[in-house]
Amino acid sequence: YHSKVLRLDDAKKIITINRNIELKNLDQVLPYRHAKSIILHNPHNIVVYECPCRAQQKEPCRPVDVCLIIGDPFVDLLRMFQPFRSRRISQEEALMILEEEDERGHVHTAWFKRTMLDRFYAICNCCKCCCLGMKFMSEHNIKMLLPSGYRASINDACIGCGNCASYCQFNAIAMIHDAVDGVEKHTCRVAPERCFGCGICENKCARRAITLALAPETGVPLNIEALAHAGT
Repeated sequence: YHSKVLRLDDAKKIITINRNIELKNLDQVLPYRHAKSIILHNPHNIVVYECPCRAQQKEPCRPVDVCLIIGDPFVDLLRMFQPFRSRRISQEEALMILEEEDERGHVHTAWFKRTMLDRFYAICNCCKCCCLGMKFMSEHNIKMLLPSGYRASINDACIGCGNCASYCQFNAIAMIHDAVDGVEKHTCRVAPERCFGCGICENKCARRAITLALAPETGVPLNIEALAHAGT
């Protein structure tokens, strides 16, 4: 297994694309030895599947059916072999799942697997308490997740409420307490080496003090439409 973190907007673009698409040799986007291709056949064919990471937890995050399997032949195979753990859904319901998981602070990830034809096959919504990929990365330094290609930054509008830090699945935001002219000031700060550019913090900031910017040193975003246009 390997995955790439997605912003909500990029995850939505994969869900809403309505044409077959084939992208190969995406070394900048997916610098893995295996699973570098994105081939979408019948992309509006979508199944929601019980997340295997959450399913193995005694008290998992809810709901557990948040893994989106996309396109042929993966959808038909999953329905054949896991009919009781999966169901077909519309694009509208898939988008609703993404938005609801985003609201919960869960990170959107595009998954690739060697035994799945070396291709993209799923979008999951991951949390550090359940996701095995995140646990392997944080506990054993196994690099199963790639950054989105963006990085968050916090401007002077921040009042240090800490809401963004409480939602960050990568522990990339710290609360800073300073005293300026005898007045205590609270702010939040991004640790750039830990930020995966998922955008959850940006959506949680009521003061709009957080923005995402392209971070070329971390890779190229998995924006299907942009990549397809660049290849034409």
